[in-house]
Amino acid sequence: MMNQSHYHCPKCQKSLTKDKKVVLHFRREEGDDWNEIFLNPEPGNYNFYTVPDTSFENGEHVLFCCPKCDADLTSKKDPKFVELKMKVNDFIFFDALFSSVFGDKRTYIITEEDIDVYGDASYEDIPFPDMSIGEVPY
Repeated sequence: MMNQSHYHCPKCQKSLTKDKKVVLHFRREEGDDWNEIFLNPEPGNYNFYTVPDTSFENGEHVLFCCPKCDADLTSKKDPKFVELKMKVNDFIFFDALFSSVFGDKRTYIITEEDIDVYGDASYEDIPFPDMSIGEVPY
């Protein structure tokens, strides 16, 4: 199911999926230029490439925006996360959040009843304390 998902901007609702990658604009916190980043759409897979080629420092905070409407994609749930809409089908959308700190490999998919964790994320340290979820699966 997650491998067939497409990602959309939570502001303009336009698709961010192109050639099986999630395409966003990014800029370094201290930088002026917006560049493109191509992310793997599979939750927990942190492979990416940038145009132009960019090297990040571990712990560096990166800013992201929608390439279609230029909306800031910083999550209101936690400012250290980027928030996208994950479209599973025409009727099912989930919130997909991933860390905007380089090297912090945590991804959360928030469904109607639960939060799925990927990468280094765990159910014990979900950074969205105000989120009400169902029982933690074991």
